[in-house]
Amino acid sequence: MNAFKKILSYSKPYKYHYIINILCNFFYSLFSVISIISISPVLSILFESPKDKNKTTFFNSFNSYFDFIIKNFYDYIKILSNKYGKINTLTMFCVFIILLFLIRNIFKYLAEYFLIGIRTSIVRNIRNDFHKKILSLPSFFFSEKRNGDLVSRLSNDVNEIEVSIVNSLANIISYPIMVIFYFFTLFFISYHLTLFAFLLLPLMGVFIFIIGNSLKKDAIGAQSQLGKLFSVIEETLNSTKIINIFNAECWMQKRFEKISSFQKKLATRLSRKKELASPIGELLGSIIMILIIWYGGKLFLEKKEIKPEILFSFVGLFFQIINPAKSLVNSISNIQKGRAAAERIVEILNTKPLLNKKIQLKSIFYFGSEILFQNVTFIYNKSVLIKNFNFSLKKGKTLALIGKSGSGKSTITNLLANFYDVTSGKITIDGINIKYLKIKDYRRLLGIITQEPILFNDSVYNNITLGIEKKISLNSVIKAAKIANAHCFIEKLPKGYNTIIGYNGNKLSLGQRQRISIARTVLRNPPIMILDEATSSLDIESEIKVQNALNRMIKNKTSIIITHRLSSPIIQNADHIIVLEKGKIIEQGQHRTLIEKKGIYSKLLSLQSF
Repeated sequence: MNAFKKILSYSKPYKYHYIINILCNFFYSLFSVISIISISPVLSILFESPKDKNKTTFFNSFNSYFDFIIKNFYDYIKILSNKYGKINTLTMFCVFIILLFLIRNIFKYLAEYFLIGIRTSIVRNIRNDFHKKILSLPSFFFSEKRNGDLVSRLSNDVNEIEVSIVNSLANIISYPIMVIFYFFTLFFISYHLTLFAFLLLPLMGVFIFIIGNSLKKDAIGAQSQLGKLFSVIEETLNSTKIINIFNAECWMQKRFEKISSFQKKLATRLSRKKELASPIGELLGSIIMILIIWYGGKLFLEKKEIKPEILFSFVGLFFQIINPAKSLVNSISNIQKGRAAAERIVEILNTKPLLNKKIQLKSIFYFGSEILFQNVTFIYNKSVLIKNFNFSLKKGKTLALIGKSGSGKSTITNLLANFYDVTSGKITIDGINIKYLKIKDYRRLLGIITQEPILFNDSVYNNITLGIEKKISLNSVIKAAKIANAHCFIEKLPKGYNTIIGYNGNKLSLGQRQRISIARTVLRNPPIMILDEATSSLDIESEIKVQNALNRMIKNKTSIIITHRLSSPIIQNADHIIVLEKGKIIEQGQHRTLIEKKGIYSKLLSLQSF
């Protein structure tokens, strides 16, 4: 499915709204025609234009039924003129025509009213699906994509789709109907003039094709460059302290201005080409209009085949056909421009997780006995991060992973959490390969505490109850917070558990944020715990409080602990310690055994003690 068809699929639930929009545009066109052609017969009677039944009239192409209606209309105007006088009759028909214009514009408003509902609903659904897709994608996807680019797609590209495609969908459906309706009316007025006028319209078609293709190419470049711009802004916002301390403001500004200037160049070229469509279209329309007046005047002067009031109404109706025709031209150009944004959005929407749908996934609701890594190898970007890794972790036991930065410790926990698929080998839980498990069921068995706690700009209560769909009592939350050594400071916050803690919890200290994340995990009560450098960024006092909370949390749990601090009691009391280097196990055993070996572990411990 190409990008345009994918975006079109979002309009299917609103097909009845489109039908209403089209009907309203149809009635708008109908009343436009009636209001304009009503002027000519009134003027013809009031100013006593000569009648010649053998000459071309408005209605000599209509059947006898319409001739009868028009004849009675003429007679009615005469009666009113004789009864009330020509001035009063003219006034009444002017009011009548104003009423027709009022009704016409009411239908125009109703058409736009329903279109706005369609537009906002489609854009909402696209954004919702985009965000849902982001949540479903594996972690490695985000290491290859810039967050700023994703934000640009979600904001600017979706807005471009709204402006360029969604708005144009109804136009492409309804405006041709309006153009055809006007065309047939013009044909009945004078087929000579109509055929002459529409022979000139292919000029517009050639113009549309040339501009449309050019717009799409420039739009792709402009939207891509805007994504890079957002990425730089994101980096600036996340790195203000480093930028300031290294006096790198000028360097960052030059970097931003370079990308911004190139984006401005592309956006300017794109906008100028887009704006070129309107004046050229108007110029072509004006040329066609003048040629119609010339040809109509020629028919009147040479062959007497058309009356002046007929030419007047024809020109008036042709003016009405120019706007929908021009809007149709712009809509086609806009769709070409919007396709670039659609392709960027659909690229994300069509991204598929590396999962074989033919595999029958199994549910899992509890952890019974053992986690097993069997000959696990993981290669990422052609680099071997884990090679032939084997170990077994029994239920209720604690495993500590030790090693230098980049040795593969976090990679192992990421593989266990199924953030990545192993390249070869397998990871099993209770004998079942985790890639055959339903991911949501499996991850309910896992709890993870990382070095940098992730919190949201919401209340303390909502951060602790994150991901739990059922209503949780405040007492349960308080109980979890007490285990995490967090209740004391939460009580002192302005609104207690209802306090909004800011973006990523920036209103709290790092130690407080870590204890809230621990409370969140305690409340979830998973049987398997992963602690990834959970205390490495804390000061001594905070570390002691967090360490006590962690000790209580992992009691009777199956735990995997990553830390550089080998002197920590939680490491020395671990049931098994694995020392890693370049993705391989180089030592393993209990604390005392590894000390007696006087190998890598013993040396690392001595260095830290020193």
